[in-house]
Amino acid sequence: MARIAERTPAAGPDVIHIGCPKTATTFIARFLESQPEVTIDHFGAISAPGSAGPFSAKEPLPAKIHVSRRETLGLSLCVVGDVESWRRNMYAPDSWNLVKKDLDLDPATTALRLQRSHPNAKILLTVREQVDWLHSAYKYSVPALPPTRRSFADFCATPMGIVYLQAGHFDRTITAYLDVFGADRFRVLRFEDIVSAPKRFAAELCAFIGISERPIPQRRENESNAQMARLLRWFPIFDLLPRKIKYALKPYAERLPAGRSMILSSRDIRMIRSIYAASNQRTEELLLQLSGSKS
Repeated sequence: MARIAERTPAAGPDVIHIGCPKTATTFIARFLESQPEVTIDHFGAISAPGSAGPFSAKEPLPAKIHVSRRETLGLSLCVVGDVESWRRNMYAPDSWNLVKKDLDLDPATTALRLQRSHPNAKILLTVREQVDWLHSAYKYSVPALPPTRRSFADFCATPMGIVYLQAGHFDRTITAYLDVFGADRFRVLRFEDIVSAPKRFAAELCAFIGISERPIPQRRENESNAQMARLLRWFPIFDLLPRKIKYALKPYAERLPAGRSMILSSRDIRMIRSIYAASNQRTEELLLQLSGSKS
């Protein structure tokens, strides 16, 4: 087990988990928080040069490994202009032209910026099959969409939807961080392996972080419910309910038929798979390259 012998708070994080969002970032954070060798912080949703510090954190401690969760970096989402304009319009369909000048979505630029500020950190990226990933992002975003604009196409027409669509070309992000940080300090884990290969996922995660290997729990964290998203999409009157009542209804919505099923249409699914077919082939080649560098 690797161990950090000496460190100071000024040294910064040892590992930065850059996401992507909706790829078990909360699940992994909960797992790492439970480990005695680790301290962890969580930076906010807006990534910007010179942005404020974490909104939840444990102070780095000597002889402990400090992990920083910054999942919007996996989206290469950096607001370099009017942050308030972004916040107002991020879930407004057809408002891309209002915010595009304020954003930098280039993964190479994001990787270089992160390397300059944390040159000795290791970088963890988690990815997820795009149909499942975009479906999860869409479910999560439905309550933020305008009541009459809650289809998947509407989500894709929002600035946040466009950010997700661009970030789904995982090969671009992997290439950028591999070029800047190198294979020894960069690791990619698949969301799907949490269920299909939990022992391998735990072994790779723990080895990369530098802690004793432990089994990962088989539970869900921070998951949006498909049936609740359907109700909010079809019956905007639910928006008028107090938040406490919405949360109280969520467990009952999960028990309804198709509570966890896909709400994307077959046409949506075909479109997503077509968009990323070439990118996914390059991603597989890059992951084989990374796997070879570990052996």
